[in-house]
Amino acid sequence: MTKPLSDTERVRKLIERVRLLVAIDDEMPAERKLEIQPLLKMFERAAVDEEDPELAARYYGELRLLVAGEANLEALLSAVPVFLPYLR
Repeated sequence: MTKPLSDTERVRKLIERVRLLVAIDDEMPAERKLEIQPLLKMFERAAVDEEDPELAARYYGELRLLVAGEANLEALLSAVPVFLPYLR
């Protein structure tokens, strides 16, 4: 039987899936990918590693703006506040 994932582990998985979708999206301009990828890393660091809710919330808002119009990315990111309630 597998051990249940913690909220931070779930957030890491969501971030990793966003990162993967960005990497394999052939239609997304490279410049946009280069904006999203580092911001994802900074968000992960602030939200999970350092547990800095204020900084994480700021990065999360920026990410939501950058992925606007990308339904799959928006869906994954919209699941993050379920596990990090301070983002609501």
